[in-house]
Amino acid sequence: MAGINYSIKKNRLENSYLVGMSVDLESGRLLLDKDTGIHRLYTDKIDSATDGCEWGRLSFDMELTENMALYVYAFAGDFDTWYDSEGRNHTIADTLKSKDIPDEDKKRFFSGDGGARFVGKNDILLYRLKGRFLYIAIEILGAGEGYIDRIRIDRKGDQFMDAFPSVYRERDSFFHRFLSVFSSIYNDVDYEISRLPELLDVDKCPRECLRVYAGWLGIDLSWDFLTEDAERTFVREAYNLNRTKGTKACLLRVLEIVTGEKAVILENNAIRAYLEKGEMSETELISGGIYDVNILLRKQLSDTDRQQIMYLLNQFKPIRSRLHLIQLRDTPILDDEIYLDLNAVLAGETLGVLDDDMELADDIILE
Repeated sequence: MAGINYSIKKNRLENSYLVGMSVDLESGRLLLDKDTGIHRLYTDKIDSATDGCEWGRLSFDMELTENMALYVYAFAGDFDTWYDSEGRNHTIADTLKSKDIPDEDKKRFFSGDGGARFVGKNDILLYRLKGRFLYIAIEILGAGEGYIDRIRIDRKGDQFMDAFPSVYRERDSFFHRFLSVFSSIYNDVDYEISRLPELLDVDKCPRECLRVYAGWLGIDLSWDFLTEDAERTFVREAYNLNRTKGTKACLLRVLEIVTGEKAVILENNAIRAYLEKGEMSETELISGGIYDVNILLRKQLSDTDRQQIMYLLNQFKPIRSRLHLIQLRDTPILDDEIYLDLNAVLAGETLGVLDDDMELADDIILE
């Protein structure tokens, strides 16, 4: 089994000091502000609860532009407070997270005994650090977009040194660092295995997994028009959607997920029944056979949106039915305070309007 490790995720990041960075609420990533050239992170203290703790490996994922410079600072010690020139006691964590203390003063903690500085590395061995409390700082200089993700600290760092005689167990030696290459691979694989339950969680898994899971459940979400929230909702409700496939309730729910609005569904056979009872006046919706279904939407859609919505609806529609997507327009209503001028006209339904500068050629026909 891998050794004890600490993950710096959303909760720890929100308690850290950030400059030129922000925490993405959905993914938990640290997103860099592209409009500034200075990005800094000072973490809260990491308490091992053991004096003289020997630290192992620090690693994180990142994506930076070529003009950015990465600096990582680490400091470990058995104390978490310090005294100023006047004898006042301060905690190191509060000092590092203070907005009123210059960055140069904060870096002094990392430049003394028990501190280390690394340039351009996101996979770091902390074998020279020893102490109960560990503090991490990350500095990125240069403007541009990027992110930092999955910050993790392995307390042990290696898995194989204990299998050798004590004469080979010199800490931070060449042999120790050589074995750490294989230990890092082992720990990374073990970490990915431990994340498997998270990858199967619809609310936490990467977006790329959602279409795969939807495909397992017989739903094709391959078109790139759904938002991430809509895709997660489809996967989350896939069982109920498949269970009610072919029903009016299923189609209404699919439309609500996609458009965010409630639609109206009118079946042709139901319209005919209303007409026979005199509960509805003549309407153009009646065109078609008994298997035609009319879907009324108030939301204005482009031709591409219509095709994509119809592609989804066809996966859940009843067999032999034909769907017609009809977009409604708001009808103007005059209240009691409105009056019409002598030349005012209430326009009826129009398919097109020509402005004053429009000219028609001889071969143009207006229907």
